[in-house]
Amino acid sequence: MAPPRRPSAFEVSFPEEAMASLQISQTSQTSDGASEKTLKRKADSNNADERDAPQRVTGYFKPPPSLVVETAEYRAPGEDPEPDDRNHGQKPIRVLSNYCVFDPENRNEFVLLDALELDDGRRYAAVGVVLLEDEDDEDYAQEDGVDVEDAGDHLRLDGVGLAPLDYFSLDAALYLETEFAFYELRSPLTRYKPYLVAFAAPRRVAREVLMRARSHPREDLKDFRARAKGHTDEDLAEAIPYIREVVDEQGGALQHSPLIQGLFKQASLGVDDEPRRRTRPRRAPPQSRAIIGNPDLALLKSENQSATHVTPFIAELAKGYYEETLEVVGARPRIPSKADVDLRKANALRFLKDCIKRVRAQEAGTVSFTTQCPRRWGYVEEAKVGGELYKTGDFICIRKGSYPGVPAPLMVQICDVPDDATLSEYFWFARIIYFKYDERMVHVQWLEHGSQIIFEEMAHPQELFLNVLCDDQAIRWIAGKVSVVYAMEAPRKEGQYFIRSIYDERDASFTSLNEAQMNKIFSNRPPDNCLPCSQAELYNHNAECHFLREESTRHGVSYQGQNYHLNDFFLYENPAGGPAHIGYIKNIQDSRRGRDAPLIVYYKVGRVALDLKEIRIGAGMHNEYPERHVFLTYEEATVPVKQLIRPVHVYARDFFVNLAEIRRWVEYSPNHFYCSYRLPSLTAEPRAASWARREEVSQSTLNVCKFCPSDMYRLLRQEREFQEEQERTRNDYDCLDLFGGTGAFSQAVAEGSGGCLKPTHLIEITPSAARTAQKNSVTTIYCQDANTVLRYFIRSAANKSVDVPLQLFDNKTPLPPPIKPGKMRAIFIGLPCQSHSRLNMYRKAEDPKSNLMLTAASFVDFFRPDYVFLENVPGFLKYNLLAQQASRHRVEGGVEMGGLKLLLRALQDMNYTFRFALLQAGNYGLPQSRIRFFLVAARRGLPLPEMPQPTHDFEVVNQLKIRLPYNHRPSIIPIRTKRGTMPHAAVSIEDAIGDLAQYDWKHPDPKSATASLRALIARRAREGIPAFACERDKTHCGFEGVVPYRHEPRSSFQREARERPTENLQHFTRCLLPKTVERVVTIPLQPGADFRSPFPPLSTLFWLSFIPPTGLPARLGEWQFSNPVSAVGRNRYRGGLYGRLDPESYFPTTVTNMHPTAKQSKVLHPHCLRMVTVRELARSQGFPDWFVFVSVNNNVVTLHRQIGNAVPWQVSQALGRELRKALFKSWRETRPSSATGNDDEG
Repeated sequence: MAPPRRPSAFEVSFPEEAMASLQISQTSQTSDGASEKTLKRKADSNNADERDAPQRVTGYFKPPPSLVVETAEYRAPGEDPEPDDRNHGQKPIRVLSNYCVFDPENRNEFVLLDALELDDGRRYAAVGVVLLEDEDDEDYAQEDGVDVEDAGDHLRLDGVGLAPLDYFSLDAALYLETEFAFYELRSPLTRYKPYLVAFAAPRRVAREVLMRARSHPREDLKDFRARAKGHTDEDLAEAIPYIREVVDEQGGALQHSPLIQGLFKQASLGVDDEPRRRTRPRRAPPQSRAIIGNPDLALLKSENQSATHVTPFIAELAKGYYEETLEVVGARPRIPSKADVDLRKANALRFLKDCIKRVRAQEAGTVSFTTQCPRRWGYVEEAKVGGELYKTGDFICIRKGSYPGVPAPLMVQICDVPDDATLSEYFWFARIIYFKYDERMVHVQWLEHGSQIIFEEMAHPQELFLNVLCDDQAIRWIAGKVSVVYAMEAPRKEGQYFIRSIYDERDASFTSLNEAQMNKIFSNRPPDNCLPCSQAELYNHNAECHFLREESTRHGVSYQGQNYHLNDFFLYENPAGGPAHIGYIKNIQDSRRGRDAPLIVYYKVGRVALDLKEIRIGAGMHNEYPERHVFLTYEEATVPVKQLIRPVHVYARDFFVNLAEIRRWVEYSPNHFYCSYRLPSLTAEPRAASWARREEVSQSTLNVCKFCPSDMYRLLRQEREFQEEQERTRNDYDCLDLFGGTGAFSQAVAEGSGGCLKPTHLIEITPSAARTAQKNSVTTIYCQDANTVLRYFIRSAANKSVDVPLQLFDNKTPLPPPIKPGKMRAIFIGLPCQSHSRLNMYRKAEDPKSNLMLTAASFVDFFRPDYVFLENVPGFLKYNLLAQQASRHRVEGGVEMGGLKLLLRALQDMNYTFRFALLQAGNYGLPQSRIRFFLVAARRGLPLPEMPQPTHDFEVVNQLKIRLPYNHRPSIIPIRTKRGTMPHAAVSIEDAIGDLAQYDWKHPDPKSATASLRALIARRAREGIPAFACERDKTHCGFEGVVPYRHEPRSSFQREARERPTENLQHFTRCLLPKTVERVVTIPLQPGADFRSPFPPLSTLFWLSFIPPTGLPARLGEWQFSNPVSAVGRNRYRGGLYGRLDPESYFPTTVTNMHPTAKQSKVLHPHCLRMVTVRELARSQGFPDWFVFVSVNNNVVTLHRQIGNAVPWQVSQALGRELRKALFKSWRETRPSSATGNDDEG
């Protein structure tokens, strides 16, 4: 659910506009508002002055009483508060939304943007919400969960000018320029929109003509008209002055384009005709400061990226859903003719009407049973309805009932059935299991038509899905038989449906059919021939408690499918939150109430990691993995069986030969622990006293269950065989990381899979990230646009001539040879997420970056890998196709969840099974709150991994619910996040980075520091904490190379991060401006401190919250937190800027824009006078220390960007573990010697 909506900056400044759009004073001669039609320029005018002069409008802007006026001192939210000498006089670039342009000397009359191009002595002004330029859209893509509604200043700009439009970029920006800055224009005010349309409409047509003339130099006007049917003669005529202007400036091939020559000829425009009059000199649009000298950001700009390339299959699926003209690569398949489609629709409509007619006639009819089929305990296998004989196994359509809140459709008269009606709108699909003789009911297993589940309008019209549900229905509601086959592709037979997947509405997963199991169950006599009933019976049986016996002796209980024996360790629920409790079974007693579940008598078990919070356990205490190190006690208690969660496996520390064995043991499963000591109690005495009385535990003194080890040893032997087989074959396959960034996604999944996968190839457009991936793992790198690489691969595979693209990191080296299809094991897809992020204020309805999903699907289509792993922000679930821009950062309408639907339909048609979920990184051992969307797909016939369930008790309780696009079904919650049930405690910031060397930033002006701050700095120097000068002219500040750690690892997280040595710890920060450094150093060393600290006393009156806080000295104040009309000031100086992290808490979502004044501004180290380093930031994402980041331009911000864009390491590992589980289980099932046992070793 979205957080409560706060008033935006626009609403604070313009309450009238928020309630009733903008207050515009209208003259008595005009209607309310200005329509697009009244603002269009006269295309047929021969008078140049009349054509060029902006049209007079009569709307007026009424300014509110409080506006921020742009000055040289003004800084946008997140902007460096002081000028940077290295910018060489460049003006900053900002963004202006909810804007309008007006004439302040003429009663604030609205003006068209054309007026800004005329040098007639008039000075115009603009007003809008201003924010810092999103120099890299990724900066706004990772931060879902941060409130953005109030993140801008409402600013007035005086003396504005207009920069020219780039006619050769699909999403070229439009800029205003003032004396102090450039402003990129985004969405205008509602009432100003027609003025923008009047300005932009002819230029948009001109841009389309010019881009088409450049990309298709032989196309003429006739061909262009046939393709662009939406443009009228008037539209083209209005665009000609702008086309002529560009042609005169650029010349070259454009002058000889048949398309442009045809347009000029049609308009009777001669070569000597005077072009559109312009009196202001043209200037090039501004270039972002971050782009200059930064190839990574430059290559991410849309003008430097290729058009979207797709395979013919994906192109056909996407037809009609995208505005961009897709470049199709490969041979086009046969597409049914319109006549074939129309005939199929007509036949389907005829069958629908027949079914409606039959049901209407049967409502008062009778049901008869054949004499050939005798009654058997009230169940029969045949029945006759309306003269039609139905048998067990027949597929039928049955009258649709009602859902909660969704009434059943009316069986209308045949003449009232719409021509576009479908069978699934009136009927359900099912398979007959048996008939109930006495009740006149039919027991059916439900089928789902794709249009009634997540696919909706994108469903294949012939595809049905087997459901896991069954039900009884009135026989007389049967409408007719349906021809259904089990097949991997749609049958060509007219009116025939097909099934290839099972749909489970509990988690919206699509899995393979198990025809052998289905046929085995269905061969039974009724009522034992129903698979859903059989599965439900097994589930209910497992859910009950049963005693386990050996001969006549009880030795354990079975509950929820898990076996618990004497001397077993187990988890049980912790009602107070935190990780689940651990117990050691001493005995099993009958309940005192008789019917209740038995009681478990157990010894309490403690966690060494939790005791570390109170006492410091010294060296030699076998505490290599504190979170996996438990201690037994003599304290007894009882717990009902129904509170048990699962068994866990614990061995004495001396059972393991060396540390490597312990590491393999704990890495194998999150439910593996080891024990070294036994204490008197868990809670009865002070912890230090209890530890002083500890006893050592050994194999001989720690009794373990005599049943479980044999199963475990057998599993481990089989695991070794499985591992050897995987290692022999994995080099025969390829793994491709698409939009791979640093390669962390594929590398961590492969690591979690225990060698089942091996990353081999990566495609990444940015040179720095590509170099990082190459340095750390992947051997073959394609540093190039993914669309270019797709074309290269496909054309090479078809033996067609293709120029070998160059590596973008030097534009000299040819790309490596293309990957050949046929042996692709897995594709990892980290889709660029900026266009889907809820935090991206500039999300566009038709963002070209969103189309990269089609490129990704095309790679899957071309390679058909065994597995697909995809990650994106949760906003991907809200990606609507054909949406319309509704406001400056909101889109609406279109095909709801269209991006997901299209992706799933493509996977389904490519014969993949799949499941998806939202995962919270904190639940898997990351010290960070970060929710992401994940999808896992398996080629049909291969085992589909489960989604990993949480292993760590993270305090951000989120059900990770996914609301599907239909209202009559519940939301899916595939991930269980109930607190108190996880095997491990959450990882804190201290757990993650506490072993890294401490250092401070040197105060840039010590004489100006307060006495208390100088004393603190002196004390820290005496304690041996170094301080480094954070100088702006240097690339970074801090430690580089091999750096000693503060102490031995004190958490499993630290030990895992340090398992391999690193050549460069990169324990340094970016360098900021001196005033910013001074502010950072001045923030108190208290958890949660920020620019307001020390906080005002609680007794402060309410009105004082509107007064700037006094935490920082006045001379260190900056505009954003010292001016009451700033975004921060308007929100009562809400905290966050210059925020210090809490060591016992977690990182906010790690993003690419790490700065004390950015939206995620809580970046100050918990214990040091500085912001977090590159390595500390990498630890927040789970990167091991041996993973070294590369920046081709030696820019720390580039390293931040790589880290913020990465998929969290531990989440990826969890996905890999589930893949290994699925493959191992499948491998065991195919081995005739495999004995049955408890497969749930994880």
